[in-house]
Amino acid sequence: MFLFDNLSGKSKAQVPPEMQNDQFSNAKSRALLSWEEHCVECAAPACYTTCDLYDPTPNGKCRRFAGGIMELPAADRSLAHIRFKKWGQLEARGNANPVAERELKGLERGLKRLSGVLNHIGALMGKVPALRTRANIAERLQRKLNARHFERAKSAGSLPERFDAEIFNPGSDIVQLQLSMVVDQTRLPHAIAMAEQPRAFRTVLEAKPGLNNYCIEAKEFAPLLSSGLPFLVQLTSGDDRLPEIIIGTLDFVWEDKAQDGYPTVAKDAQTEDPHLPIITRPSIKCVIFDLDNTLWEGILLEGDVQLRPGIKELFEWLDERGILISIVSKNAESDAMQRLEAEGLSEFLLYPQIGWDAKSVAIQRIASLIDIGLDTFLFVDDNPFERAEVGEALPEVEVLPETVLPDLQNHDRLSGGVTAESRRRRTMYQEAALREGAAAQFHDYRKFLAECEIVLEIRPDAQHDFERIAELVQRTNQLNFSGRKYDRETISSILAEPDRDRFVVTAKDRFGSYGTVGFCLASREGDSVVVEDFMLSCRVQGKYVEQALFAYLAGYFDQPDDAHRSDESDTLPKRIYVNFRPTARNAAALKVLETLEFEPVDSGGFTRDIAPDELAVDFLTVNPVE
Repeated sequence: MFLFDNLSGKSKAQVPPEMQNDQFSNAKSRALLSWEEHCVECAAPACYTTCDLYDPTPNGKCRRFAGGIMELPAADRSLAHIRFKKWGQLEARGNANPVAERELKGLERGLKRLSGVLNHIGALMGKVPALRTRANIAERLQRKLNARHFERAKSAGSLPERFDAEIFNPGSDIVQLQLSMVVDQTRLPHAIAMAEQPRAFRTVLEAKPGLNNYCIEAKEFAPLLSSGLPFLVQLTSGDDRLPEIIIGTLDFVWEDKAQDGYPTVAKDAQTEDPHLPIITRPSIKCVIFDLDNTLWEGILLEGDVQLRPGIKELFEWLDERGILISIVSKNAESDAMQRLEAEGLSEFLLYPQIGWDAKSVAIQRIASLIDIGLDTFLFVDDNPFERAEVGEALPEVEVLPETVLPDLQNHDRLSGGVTAESRRRRTMYQEAALREGAAAQFHDYRKFLAECEIVLEIRPDAQHDFERIAELVQRTNQLNFSGRKYDRETISSILAEPDRDRFVVTAKDRFGSYGTVGFCLASREGDSVVVEDFMLSCRVQGKYVEQALFAYLAGYFDQPDDAHRSDESDTLPKRIYVNFRPTARNAAALKVLETLEFEPVDSGGFTRDIAPDELAVDFLTVNPVE
């Protein structure tokens, strides 16, 4: 559903005849997504007082669509009429909880009526300074409802089969739109390195004049949706002409699967009870455990967890008998491994798979690395959806719930005694397993970025850059390393200093241009490169732009004939210092520095030693020669 701005009235546009009725009427269930008007550089509400583009709505938000999301009533539904302004973005907090089509339509009608009332109340509240921050009560209601559906999706329902988009282009030229599904960095319980997050999904939708229907298969975004992390779905314009579009459907869709259960796993009746004899199956050679609410109680990303009683003893018992142990968990790898090490369990593990792939894929990977048959694996997980997914994809694997853990040693297929050979079995694999397991996900992520063909231009600022630099300085929060915000007068003064080294960063990839994404003030002081200020747009977060800039600066300040070099800087720079000052919202910048092995210094900020080309990023192109 769309959060229509009914304070501005309904759209006066004509309903396209082909959009009178739903083009995707075969959907059995959909997710309740609440589409809102947003900004691609949103740093609300702090940016409302610093950004020159701030155009307040009656409720005090920033107007990024001309007239807001305008309602265009059709025969049996409401369409969304949108005219983009600069930085306009349609955004929804995502969830993958299926709601039956009939129930969803009734819910949407009720919410639309209620939102209309709340918008009027919010507009009145917005006129009272003390209540202005609470004026968007309609959005608050929608977000609370989404949070409820997001939690339900973790433990119930199946992943959607596709994402449907129905977009009408009333113009005469093709419109370029980008559809993205990304982790919501602002709602993570704590910062997670981008290389350890599920891969974002992005695709370009070319909207030709007239009606355009798109069906995107779930396999394209399944790792993100199944991760359990909060995520956003975004639709932005890649067209400087700021297009006009009409939207009908924009939903996750389920077709044939039942909504009140899970796919049937044929062997569940047999494998749910570990005491039932399984005569035709070989002995278990490897037991794979989930982590959250399985080995430990609680969810690691949401706070502290407690190891279940007897787990350490169970691991020792399995290990003595030469039964291999591994982990398949949807988690941040570094956080999970740190906790496993603290619990004294990491030494038992072989090829742990901690990431965001489907668990059946992770189990297949372990089987391939160990080179043993899938029918010798046992998988233990608390989540019925995950058990069903593995059971359907890998019927050879025995699948059990976490309730069997206290009695797992009595399982009929976990036989065998303790021998000198059984005690040595794990060590035959372990060193290579830990090395390959630690590198696998990072390698895949870098390969993905290489396929994106990212090109950076890092150059001194020019006169035409002023407006964009002002926007970055005033609005950037997550990747604002110094935490500073400058007014326009101060920015003008900084840009007017002839002897100050200033750098502008622009980026593009095979999907299109990101435009100007970064601004940096840096200098050479003795044998150090000092990064005084660095603001980077969250649009390129996790793409190693920060590292590429640091590498560029090390080379830039390695020119002995530069006029800006001091007499004492005739040698190569030996270290980089970054003026980092923590704020309530720049934890992502801190995570970048920690990932790049910067160390805090007593006087504030972070530093690290560098060697020539040490920080170079080989899968990014910087300042290509035309």
